[in-house]
Amino acid sequence: MTDLRFRLAELQDAPALGEFMSRNFLATYGHCSTPENVARAVDEYYGEQAQRRQIQDPGCWNLIAQIGEQWAGHAQLKFGTEPPPQVRARPSVELARFYVDTRLHGQGIAQAMMAQTLQAARTGGGGSIWLSVWQEAAQAIRFYQKEGYEVVGPTIFMVGDDAKDDWVMSRTL
Repeated sequence: MTDLRFRLAELQDAPALGEFMSRNFLATYGHCSTPENVARAVDEYYGEQAQRRQIQDPGCWNLIAQIGEQWAGHAQLKFGTEPPPQVRARPSVELARFYVDTRLHGQGIAQAMMAQTLQAARTGGGGSIWLSVWQEAAQAIRFYQKEGYEVVGPTIFMVGDDAKDDWVMSRTL
């Protein structure tokens, strides 16, 4: 994919990033709870205001993948967060977001974006990287396993007031 490029998000990206994240979360997980709970999750984690807060957070690294002017993906690392106890290798960096536009799956974007993300985690001093993934997201789990992540235990992700069973996955850097 010769025209794939990466850059860090800037504050002026918040509206477009909010739209990208909301659209892709809804396409992937919109069915996972009630419409009210899903709307709360989008507002809390993925909408424009959430993106503004996350872009301005000095502990967050926000990568944008683009093909030309089209948004293709977004990855977010959080430095300095306390990993769950199941993550043994420390220090550890959280992979808090990893989304490829659903229309572009299967084109190698995820693998290229993961390589960028792992390099940033290493550069930031991480000894390992961890994430949480919905236990029913088989395609995502398979991808992370191919990238060297292992399930290390369960956790909960809140979609509004609906608790979802997630896996904690981790890999050494």
